[in-house]
Amino acid sequence: MFKHLLVATDGSEHADKAVSLALRIAGAAKVTALTVVPDYGMAEFAEVTFTHGPDVAQLRKNLAAEGRRKLDGVLARHGALADAVERLVLVNDYPHQAILETAERLHCDLIVMGPRGRGALASMLLGSQTQRVLALARVPVLVAH
Repeated sequence: MFKHLLVATDGSEHADKAVSLALRIAGAAKVTALTVVPDYGMAEFAEVTFTHGPDVAQLRKNLAAEGRRKLDGVLARHGALADAVERLVLVNDYPHQAILETAERLHCDLIVMGPRGRGALASMLLGSQTQRVLALARVPVLVAH
């Protein structure tokens, strides 16, 4: 039915359910798991600017590496089902944008994600990445509850 599923995860309980669902329905479809980590903030910028800390390029590599560790941890909880999953980590302050661009670039025909990641209060205050993906996606979006 589907050829390529994109499952977005931030490591939260809701996102973990999305990974589980994507792995169950994938069948012979390719599955790509995506984690989007925020770019460096003011504290990291100050460290780069005022100390002998890592340069900006290295800082972003460090953020991506931390995201990769988180993604590997999420997929490890799903055992052998997750062995064939392609892993992708992007540094971007706009997760919904990275999810949509990745789905288009990889020609995914389904996006699977949780209803929220940061928690109900943060989603209410900050806006839901899931709602943005639902509103803007050009392919079906399956929200795991």
